[in-house]
Parts: sequence; C-alpha cells; structure tokens
Amino acid sequence: MSDVEETAVVPTESRQMDLIVKDHGTEMTMAEFASWLGENIGSASVQNALKQAAFMLCCDVIAQDIAKSTLRLRERMKNGTSRVVLPTEHPIAGFLALEPNRRHTWNEFTEMMVLWECYTSNAYAGVLRNRTDDPLELIPFQTGRVRELVEGRDIFYDVVAGTMQEQALLGAVSMTFHERDMIHVRGRMVDGMDGYSTLTAGRDVLDTGKAIDGFRTSLFSEEGQLRGVFKKSGEGALDELAFQRLRSQLKILMKRFKAGVEPVVLEDNMEFQAIASKPMEMELTKQFAEQINQTCRLLRVPPHKVFHFDGAKYENLETAEKMYVGDSLVPRAERFEHRYGKVLLSRADRLRFFFEYDRDEMTLRDSQRETERIKTLLERGAIEIDEARAMQGFNPLPNGQGEVRLIPVNMQAVDRDGNVVIAASSTIDPNAPAPDQPADAKAQKGA
Repeated sequence: MSDVEETAVVPTESRQMDLIVKDHGTEMTMAEFASWLGENIGSASVQNALKQAAFMLCCDVIAQDIAKSTLRLRERMKNGTSRVVLPTEHPIAGFLALEPNRRHTWNEFTEMMVLWECYTSNAYAGVLRNRTDDPLELIPFQTGRVRELVEGRDIFYDVVAGTMQEQALLGAVSMTFHERDMIHVRGRMVDGMDGYSTLTAGRDVLDTGKAIDGFRTSLFSEEGQLRGVFKKSGEGALDELAFQRLRSQLKILMKRFKAGVEPVVLEDNMEFQAIASKPMEMELTKQFAEQINQTCRLLRVPPHKVFHFDGAKYENLETAEKMYVGDSLVPRAERFEHRYGKVLLSRADRLRFFFEYDRDEMTLRDSQRETERIKTLLERGAIEIDEARAMQGFNPLPNGQGEVRLIPVNMQAVDRDGNVVIAASSTIDPNAPAPDQPADAKAQKGA
C-alpha cells in the first residue's frame, strides 16, 4: 500500500541454493546447543546476556506482554475517536487477521521482534510485496544478519540468511531491501540511524551479573569448598615424615572428602585456615537480589514480573502494573505501531488509518474492578448489552435482544447542538393517580 512505484524488493546476489534436507534425528545435547548458539545467535555479548536468567526473563516478559495484545488497524473518526477496521474493509486489516508470513503467527512474529528490540534496541523485518505493491509477507531477521548500506540519501539493508531455517523463510541466501521495504524499529537512537544497544548501555550491569553467576557456578561446582592453607599450631616445625604423608595423600583425601566418603584427618596439630571470603560474609544472597533489581531497572521491568517479590506488597502491585504498562510497554509498542504505519500504509492512508496494539490486553486487570467498570458503562448507556457480554467473553443474545442500551430515566439525551433527543421521565405528572388511588377518583378530584 505504499505510494511509490519502484520495485519493492531488490534481489541482489540471487544465487541458486543447494537443496538442504534436515534430518530430525536425536535431540541436541547442551554442548551441541551451546555450539549452535555460538554460531548462529548474534554476537558474544548477546550470548552472555542470554545466559543471565534475570536479563532473559525481563526480555521474555516484555515480549510476551506485547505479543499477547492484538494488533489492529484503526480508523480516525471526526469526533476525535477511532474505530476498529474490519478485515473485509481494508487489505491491511485483512493481512493482520491472517498471518505475517508462511511460517509464523502474529504472536510469534511480534515476540521475536520485541525480543531483539530489547536485546539490541534494533528490530528488523523485511516486506515482500506483490506487483501491485501490496504486502504479502513480513520476514523477521536477527539483528546480526542485517547490514546497512548508504547510497546518497537512500538506505539499503543487506540481509544474509545464515541458517537453513532462515534461507527457507527468506527464500534466498541473501537479499537487499530498500528502506521503504524494511521495518526497522529502533529505540534509544542517538545518531539518527540505529538504536543504542541495551547490551552496550547496560554493559556494567551485565558484566557484574556475569561475574556473580561465575562465582556461584564455581562455588557449587566445587561442592562449596573454600580455598585455604594448612597451618601448624604450637611450637616447633612439622615432622618431615608427617609433611611427606600430608603432601602425598592430600589429593586423595580431598577427593574422598568431596565425595562424602570420609573426612580429612590432620595430624601433628595441623589446622586448615581459609584464605577466601565465605558466601555469608560476602552477603551473596543480597548481591543476587540486587543484581536482579539492577537488571530489571535496566529494562524498566518491575521485579515482581520476574517473580522477585522482595519488598512487594499486594496493595502496590496494581500501581506497579500501571507504571510498567505506561512507562515500558506502551512506548515500545508505539515504536512498532508507527513503523508499521510508515512502511505498510501510503501517505494518504496514514492520514486516515493507524496501527494500535490493544492496551487493555497488555496486562491482567483486577476482576472485581473490571466488573464494576463494565456495570457502570452498561447502566449509564455507554455500551450495549451485547458489548458488555463480549467484554466478559459471552456470546451475543439471540435475535438481536442485546443490541439495546440502558438509559437512566432521570437523564435526557441531547445531540451536539443541544437538542433533546430523549426527554427525561423523572418529572411527576400532577394528574397521575396515586399508587393506591383509582384513576377515575383522581380525575374527579381534579374536576
């Protein structure tokens, strides 16, 4: 739907690919998976960050919360509101109702895009169009697979498919996209071109986390053993025979001790003196907790979203959720919405239509307050009965019974010019009979 007429995709280096047959045999071991990760997933900084549970979990939470909200095409109305465009009313709305490409659902596509935006503050998706310039597929790419080329004021994105899965998705070994056909979502942009990577901005936090994780791994991989020296208490030097026995048998004794077979028995007043700090003395637990908080702060995610509940209280969770949606999810979602509109809609369409992720679906609401909200909207006539049922997940009433609104009798409806459309019925008719008086008696009294 772009307003340009040039060819959408520029297939440079259109090389013939060899037929690749994937054998789904035995599952990969952890060592094989780590090797595959090193060869195919980004740079070393990305790999190190993914190995930190707090960082990866924060990115997962952000990606899942945005991906679970529905992406819709909306139309601006003259009264300042907007409405959802039905799939049959616009080709882009129909595109959103189906799938972004032949491999992914919209949930999978969005989650991958948001994950890379969290990792590197840059997310890429190429647009494949038909001859009439309508988008057919959106192909997401890893950040490390894309290289930018500048020619005058034009930007081209050179994409290389590094794995057979990427080649099957792209349909070529490499392809070059013009900037009008590349959805490049960038955050924390400082040079007008690319986003400033979170892995670079938070390097100190991630390096500290890596060091803490490394210490914890080495500590438990050695069964919690502390390094130290053997010291003889009392006067006099260690007997030569005792020294030789200790030196020759120490390795065997320590192995047996680690295996839990037998304790190490020292002779001739020998003592073990630790030369390393103990985990309790280093307050290792507090360091772990603080590292989680620092990582959450880096990605603007409240700690309770990664199941770190230290200091969290039930009465504060709703406020934290609102701040998380407003300060973290919505700004990220808007980057994608604006970029989708710029690439997938023409200039004329952008004056009328826009993309929007459903804000209400980004986070769970309090069921009691949500019920009260629906009740108020229904009783005030703001929504129809079927609309209220739909908000609770119920089907519409049969035969159009729910296509009505409830209007309080003591209120009147007026149009924009102030004309009364529905008059209020709260005024008591003086000629109306009392509840306990016949109508004819009331009429005679009035006469």
